[in-house]
Amino acid sequence: MEDSIIVTVPKGFAQLMLGGAALLCLVPVGFALAGELPPIGAVIFALLVAPFVIAGVLWPRFRVVVRQGMVTVRPCFGRTWQFEVADITRVMRRVNPNSKTGALAKMTVWAGRRRVSVEALMRESEAFWTYIERNVDASRIITKGRSRTGDQDAL
Repeated sequence: MEDSIIVTVPKGFAQLMLGGAALLCLVPVGFALAGELPPIGAVIFALLVAPFVIAGVLWPRFRVVVRQGMVTVRPCFGRTWQFEVADITRVMRRVNPNSKTGALAKMTVWAGRRRVSVEALMRESEAFWTYIERNVDASRIITKGRSRTGDQDAL
């Protein structure tokens, strides 16, 4: 059995969000220096850029750790919580229909009233998916995906 699995967001994601927000903040500065931007416009622009800054600061907090059958989730917002693999009530696998192999794009795990989602771009997501698929009863795992020709869910 693995020692531990640690799922986190991609390495440069926070820097990308903060860097993009910093570049966007330069736009109203230029207009303000030119005298073309009223103060209310700068405030509205700051409110539009704020979610990117918040995401850049908080995304590194997100982490899912699996150790000895215990899954610990540290979300961006809120407190850290944990559950055992035996407490999992439902697993939803979403398959990406854009590839011929139907690659897994996202897995959401429900434990009681809480849930955690792990996406394909996250680091160590494949190891987490494999661990969940091996240790959870197959009747609790639901696979969804859109077919290429219709709107029906693939099983």
